Amino acid sequence: MNLFRKSEVQALESAAQACGLSLAQMMENAGQALAQEAQTRWGPLKSRPVAILCGKGNNGGDGFACARQLAQWGASCQVILVQGPPATALAKAAFAQLPPQVAVLDSQTASAAARAALSAAWVIVDCVFGFGFRGQLSGDAASFLSFANAQSGHRIAADLPSGTECDSARAAEGAFRAEATVAFSVEKPAHRSYPAMEFCGQVAVRPVGIPEALLASVQTQASLTTEKQVREALPPIPPQAHKGSQGRLLLVCGSYGMAGACLMAARAALRCGLGLLEIAAERSIYSILAAGVPEAVFTVYDARDPASTEAKLKRALAQATACAVGCGLGELAALVCPMVFRSCKVPLLLDADALNYAARWGFPLASLPVPLVLTPHPGELSRLTGESVQTIQRGRLEAAQWAATANAAVVLLKGAATVVAGPEGRLALNSTGNPGLAKGGSGDVLAGVIGALLAQGVPAFQAAAAGAWLHGAAGDWCRENFSARAMLPTGLEGALTEIFKNFERQ
Repeated sequence: MNLFRKSEVQALESAAQACGLSLAQMMENAGQALAQEAQTRWGPLKSRPVAILCGKGNNGGDGFACARQLAQWGASCQVILVQGPPATALAKAAFAQLPPQVAVLDSQTASAAARAALSAAWVIVDCVFGFGFRGQLSGDAASFLSFANAQSGHRIAADLPSGTECDSARAAEGAFRAEATVAFSVEKPAHRSYPAMEFCGQVAVRPVGIPEALLASVQTQASLTTEKQVREALPPIPPQAHKGSQGRLLLVCGSYGMAGACLMAARAALRCGLGLLEIAAERSIYSILAAGVPEAVFTVYDARDPASTEAKLKRALAQATACAVGCGLGELAALVCPMVFRSCKVPLLLDADALNYAARWGFPLASLPVPLVLTPHPGELSRLTGESVQTIQRGRLEAAQWAATANAAVVLLKGAATVVAGPEGRLALNSTGNPGLAKGGSGDVLAGVIGALLAQGVPAFQAAAAGAWLHGAAGDWCRENFSARAMLPTGLEGALTEIFKNFERQ
């Protein structure tokens, strides 16, 4: 599903105008959609007090159109101008159409009355800033948005909560906290990524007149991964398939004390249609892995013999169609990662300790001549980029995109609403998953899923996006059956079985 950045929304509106739809009509339709959503959720609003916070731009114009519609339904509307009088031609025209029964309060000249209106409001409508907002809130806009958040009235936002950024999904301090947001025509990245997503509440997409055919014809850089896309990404299993035709994944994972990470990655990979799984295992954990994954074949190496280890890894890589390295490697990463980097000629996934190795030694990942997928959590991305975890979490989309470009890799930034970024600028946001996945081992399962898809020939970006969706959907199945508190990463393997069974039934 397409997610529209600011420039793409503007291009869409321009195309709609070329088709005969005026901006004035879009504003009128937006105001009506906003009013209707408030009426549907918290109505009837007849005789109810409604306060509409309006900025000086076209978002304020949407608020004026909304106030006029609500007044026609009998609501007691008060418009609060938090940036002074309207400044754009469209907003001025909408302001001029306000009926006499709509009270207008200027935050500078009638501050006490405006605050009293917000305190008494049954519904507070946010129409201060639109999708063009960037930076920090200041002045009366900041003061009144913060005050509105502290009131007991229901809160609804026009298109995006004021203080959130459309493209980056950042949220300024004091951003409007909506119970519901009406997204005009299309969803934006901020509706589907944190931290802005937290401020949106329930998002309802409502048309403002842009023709459906025009919406369907647009391809955006950002998207929300859907089940349909995942099903299409999965390679079919032909009637004459054999183990050699279904991909061979090499896992370079696990170490003494962390064999479980390799076990979880391996068993997840085997549930995703993989033909052959080979595990490069240090001799100290071979017996554990061999008992836990009887389906795998093994390259067993001795960390005390680097020359033999490298020769063995080189032979294994020559047979693989993809490689995943890092899960539970611990201190072995310093030994095997350089060897893998030197010999790998197939798509390569780096997770956990492989990422930590690259960060610690400043390895130039962009120099690797293979399709590359990085799967960091915020702490690992912090080590890779030098940015703090807090900075990354405040701008997850930009952080993932920067890392993808800098490393010439597909970057999957783990966390709520997982982000997949491609080096050419593509973004895929994930809608599956839940807090029950926040347990050690979940990331190992994810690495196994994506590694299996890579081995079967799925391109890196699609493999990462589909893997994130499948991993999250498995987590949702586990929550439904075991609860978010009690579910375990080892349960995700069985959940993947249920997901693929459902796919085949369909």
